[in-house]
Amino acid sequence: MNGRRSRALLKAVTPMLEPGEQVVAMSLVNLSEVSVKRNLAMGVAAAVLSGGTMVAAATPQPMYLAVSRERLFLFVANQTFAKPDRHLATYPLQGLRRTEIKNRVLKKSFDLVDESTGSALRIFFPALVRNNSLDTVAGLVPVAGATV
Repeated sequence: MNGRRSRALLKAVTPMLEPGEQVVAMSLVNLSEVSVKRNLAMGVAAAVLSGGTMVAAATPQPMYLAVSRERLFLFVANQTFAKPDRHLATYPLQGLRRTEIKNRVLKKSFDLVDESTGSALRIFFPALVRNNSLDTVAGLVPVAGATV
């Protein structure tokens, strides 16, 4: 993430932090995946409807991820102004487990599972995000089934 995005995310998350709590990682992530079939269908439909003058592609909604040693924060990204638009969710790291990291051609992903509720959240780190946020988050959240 560039400096402007980092400063905007830090400004948004700072009021939510407890005294002494610090952000250890920030990243731009996706919470959903767009299939090749969906992209192809959208491109064909746009080309047909526009007489071949326009092509379209589907993209997932980007999210900002901020992680402290205690909590994980998610914010909806405003793509126009490159800043967090609104707070989406906060998860305490205690009680969260993750799956192994899946390496794909254009992204890396893993699932976060809240052991108390059983709910899961799949996080995608785009290949263009070249920072250590994935490693930091993966290091803070133990793998499901591993002993702590």
